[in-house]
Amino acid sequence: MRKVFSLAVMACLFLMGTAHAADSSAVPAVKIGVVDMQTVATQSEPAQAAKKQMENKFGKERATLEKQGEALKKKAEALKNPKASEEKKLDFIRAKQDLDQKTRNFLRKVEQEEVKLRQDMVTLVFSATYEVARAKGFTFVVDVTAGGVLYADQSMDLTQDVLAEVNKLYKEKTDGKDGKK
Repeated sequence: MRKVFSLAVMACLFLMGTAHAADSSAVPAVKIGVVDMQTVATQSEPAQAAKKQMENKFGKERATLEKQGEALKKKAEALKNPKASEEKKLDFIRAKQDLDQKTRNFLRKVEQEEVKLRQDMVTLVFSATYEVARAKGFTFVVDVTAGGVLYADQSMDLTQDVLAEVNKLYKEKTDGKDGKK
């Protein structure tokens, strides 16, 4: 009796397995694409514009802080002389603390601006990737720079298409802003 029951269970499992295999053959093939996000993030028009914007906004302040740093280095050299007064040493310490505070404030401002620009860029890149993948029939897109892809056929590489789409979306966005002003 046990042998018959065991054979019946095995037969059911076998039939379920073949039925499942038949169903899985009906699943459409997955088309996977890859994008080098680092390339898109550095070579796209919005990335170049953001870099220029940051330089225009913070370049003068950065240069001023660098000049102050160089001046402090010269003061530090003068303080190595054993004849340097205690007052000069205290002035140097105050100037160094002041420069350190200005530098921290500057870096905080730059970082806040970079975060905002990065968020805008990520939104733009994801939109472009979505449009390209949808238009070309890809069901899955992976970032090559994330480190998980060891090899991908060139026909799967959407980087240049996404780069072109990012530039197109950026132009549409900036043309729309120009038209409103």
